[in-house]
Amino acid sequence: MKKKLQYIFILFLVSAISLVGIAFAEKKGVKTSNGSDLSVNELKALTVENWDKTEWEVFTDKDSEIPDTYGKRPYKKDLAASSQASREVKLVKGYPRDVKNIDLGSEKDNAQVLALKFFFTFPGNNEVTIRPPRTENFLVKRPRYYVGDNAFNSDEAKKDPASRDIKNMNIQPIYGIDLPGVVKSLSVWVLGRGNDYTLEGWIEDWKGDTHILKFGSVNFVGWRPLTATIPAYIPQFVEAYPATKSLVFKQFKIRSTPQTGGDITYLFFDEFKVLTDVFDVHFDGASIDFDADDCNNKQKVEQLEVKTRKEGKPSRDCGGGSKSAPPAKQ
Repeated sequence: MKKKLQYIFILFLVSAISLVGIAFAEKKGVKTSNGSDLSVNELKALTVENWDKTEWEVFTDKDSEIPDTYGKRPYKKDLAASSQASREVKLVKGYPRDVKNIDLGSEKDNAQVLALKFFFTFPGNNEVTIRPPRTENFLVKRPRYYVGDNAFNSDEAKKDPASRDIKNMNIQPIYGIDLPGVVKSLSVWVLGRGNDYTLEGWIEDWKGDTHILKFGSVNFVGWRPLTATIPAYIPQFVEAYPATKSLVFKQFKIRSTPQTGGDITYLFFDEFKVLTDVFDVHFDGASIDFDADDCNNKQKVEQLEVKTRKEGKPSRDCGGGSKSAPPAKQ
């Protein structure tokens, strides 16, 4: 009888916890005339980069010329080796044959991976940066909901005050991959050769804050998938429509450890993927748009998913796309 009561008590406790969890999930949703449905999951694993065509930029913190973010000091692929470091990057043929659920089809012979070769003269705190190229394909224009005084006080604004455009004052350019949906985790396949370095990824949230995710050590031999989970405290949605606020993946960082030796290091990368929830709330009236910007903003998750899959098209045409002003000069 005593055991039976214990089982009943445990069952009651589990049910209570489940109800609390459901209630909490509903609280974070968008309230519509049909209730809240944001807690519904539509999880998908999407490849955001496979390096079959695009070579990324690679440089070290010991380079004689270190590039900046916006091109004032541009990246130089063929930079000569310094007295402290050397690095090379290129695309080479190959792919991890242990990757499941990937159909290369006719592209099998053309599949490529991102190949790195680097060397540091001295041990210590050494790092290698791997980031998307500074091209239009990787330019993300993020609105910042404030008007900066610098825009009013700039020389160009003083010369022609009538040409001031408020849209040009709150659009922040970011270079990276705009990730679709509410991302749960990131994964990338790495081919290591036993060098003691660690891998991390940098993402930026919709508020402009940068977060560093730890993928772990690359001190292994052969292909291995490395995964980083997105912590719950990183904001990816709001209690308004459209609810989803996407993350931007900015770069990888490879860091040495106290045990890192002085050998030439070779690393290869392929199949950068996200596990993401692409569900968004739907309601009567969602198709009514104020302008093209409003339409594109509401369909952003769907547009990013279509772009990631490189097939199909969004369910609704926004009439020529966004008419946002170009990013402000840095």
